[in-house]
Amino acid sequence: MTGTDWQAVAGREYRLQKEDTAHARFFFQPLHHFYHRNLEVLADMADYMALRMGVPVCRMFRNRENQYVTKVGGVPSVLMSLPDEKRYPSLSIGAALAEFHRRTALQDIQYFPESPVGGRVSEWINRMDALGKKYAEIQGKEHADFFEQSFLASFPYFTGCAENAIQLSVDTFIDHTDQEAAVIGHFRFSGLESLYPENPAFWVADDRSRDLAEWLRILAWTRSGADQEAAAERFLDDYEAHFPLTDQLTANLFGRLLFPLSFLECCERYFSGSDQQDRQLLEETIRANEEKAGACESMLTYLTKRYAHRFEAPEWLAAGGAR
Repeated sequence: MTGTDWQAVAGREYRLQKEDTAHARFFFQPLHHFYHRNLEVLADMADYMALRMGVPVCRMFRNRENQYVTKVGGVPSVLMSLPDEKRYPSLSIGAALAEFHRRTALQDIQYFPESPVGGRVSEWINRMDALGKKYAEIQGKEHADFFEQSFLASFPYFTGCAENAIQLSVDTFIDHTDQEAAVIGHFRFSGLESLYPENPAFWVADDRSRDLAEWLRILAWTRSGADQEAAAERFLDDYEAHFPLTDQLTANLFGRLLFPLSFLECCERYFSGSDQQDRQLLEETIRANEEKAGACESMLTYLTKRYAHRFEAPEWLAAGGAR
């Protein structure tokens, strides 16, 4: 909600100071968009970053009742402001992400009970088990639609990737008793648009490999051959120049990238019931997952070379992949 819309609500529900409204661009963020619900802590972190550290971050404002949540058109929402759009640093994506992670390292994640730290493997297992049941169900059908046929053909490969990722994660947890500190990451890191501006609604308290894997997955889908490896090398070099990775994090990074998240989410969305237009998009997405499997293997092979002897990659990837 922008322009006169937010002004009408803000004038009735908020006491905004002149310094808040002089150059600010306001909007209402629906509460259900927030990954974490501890708005007090998120707001404090955003204020500190914006006012003390100069990070371009969206700030959150309290209403007249000293609460962050206000119903706007019946939707619980949070009034937020965009930062000065002129504050764009010259850092590369890798360096800027590393600096953000370094500045937001968390000593304690008790304020963020939704954090996936510690529960990622069990979540992966449960979701893949549910998809396995759907696979068995469709195998028994007399007629399968296009998506289901694609799913039947590709599920064995992607479930193999998932099993390897889960085993690596379990082994890594056993091998490293002191777990990595969480940082503030992003629900889906997508490059500069995630960093400028930062939006507390999409922050996730997780280990650093989350954002790194998301960006490498994008590079695997959008680059190929030597260009793909060069882009990954540049990104990781820039990141590690500011915030080096530990052995545990290199294993976590590899495991996250190996886990077929895009395939899983695509299938979950399709089987949960979709309209015709959405189904067409999902048919294209599952086909893209099949087509990009080889490119993702190339990225994983690159990581095994870059971080040789820091974790144990599956033999089939070390031998050159399955695609």
